[in-house]
Amino acid sequence: GALDVIRELFAAAPESLVRRYAPGTFSFNSGTGRCPTCGGNGFEHIEMQFLSDVYLRCPDCDGKRFRPEILEVRIRRHEGKALSIADVLEMTVSDAVMFFADDPDVLDRLEPLAAVGLDYLRLGQPVPTLSGGEAQRLKLAGHLAEAAQKKPVRKASVVDKFGDKAG
Repeated sequence: GALDVIRELFAAAPESLVRRYAPGTFSFNSGTGRCPTCGGNGFEHIEMQFLSDVYLRCPDCDGKRFRPEILEVRIRRHEGKALSIADVLEMTVSDAVMFFADDPDVLDRLEPLAAVGLDYLRLGQPVPTLSGGEAQRLKLAGHLAEAAQKKPVRKASVVDKFGDKAG
């Protein structure tokens, strides 16, 4: 779910508002923002009749998965450099936690990944490239995130704030 929130941040960027880009524009799975040549995969699949199939980096997007005009939209956090959606997808979970440190909605979705030891994965890493153990931990992280959302928010009481009952 972290990419959903990140796409919303990109859609709220000034350049996106001028161009009327929606969050779906920043999805490589569907929408108008993905590269039309590779369909947002970043590579082209070439079937070889008697040899193993070959995967070549897309010549149009250079493996970035998006049309060039989409990559012009950038977001900046803190005093760091401005990043495109392709730059963010190349980040590891731990890098993204640091970059989005002031975005609690993103952090809420990334922290379960770090909690199960998947902080080295790239945000845009295709699921089929995960090992069996990584896939299990990814599923566990999803359950942790779901449980955290269902957990009731406890309001602070006077006892919590002052250590004893006031008044």
